[in-house]
Amino acid sequence: MNGGLSFVRFYTRKLVQAAPASFVACCIAGLALLLALASVALGTQHLAQHRLELAELRSKARMPVSTPYTPVSLAPNLPWFDSAKLVEQLGKVAGENNLPIDEVGYVLEDGTQHPYLRYRITLSVTAAYPAIRQFADDVSSSLPHVDLDSISCTRSDIAVAAPTCELAFSAFFRKDAHAK
Repeated sequence: MNGGLSFVRFYTRKLVQAAPASFVACCIAGLALLLALASVALGTQHLAQHRLELAELRSKARMPVSTPYTPVSLAPNLPWFDSAKLVEQLGKVAGENNLPIDEVGYVLEDGTQHPYLRYRITLSVTAAYPAIRQFADDVSSSLPHVDLDSISCTRSDIAVAAPTCELAFSAFFRKDAHAK
């Protein structure tokens, strides 16, 4: 073994004396190669670890977290259809907001394929924007079965302070007590 080491020393000294720049370049290239191999080995190890984590996350995603959703009929939570009571409630909310109602329209929608009745209400009001917004908010909070479908406001002239707005609501009621 000592003879082999002497051989390497002899030729290394001879190479350093004959071409020192080439020797340094070979040493740097060898170090770069070792660093690259170490980097590839480390990257391969990280890749394997990430693959295991991904497989674990995928298996957790396939397992149900909670019980599956079973749809429940909304009809028992909806009130019985009573148009007079609805008109009274809307009038009360409008009165609390000092909102004069110019016109009102009611249409009971034909919903033979739905498990509920849909009653469409259109209101025409002339008031400032904040009063109209407050009225819509109060209707939503005090009548949970009534939803605002749309609001459309116009002004006849720029000098007119209060716009005229058309509000469209949908009120939902139980259907099980009515003929289908």
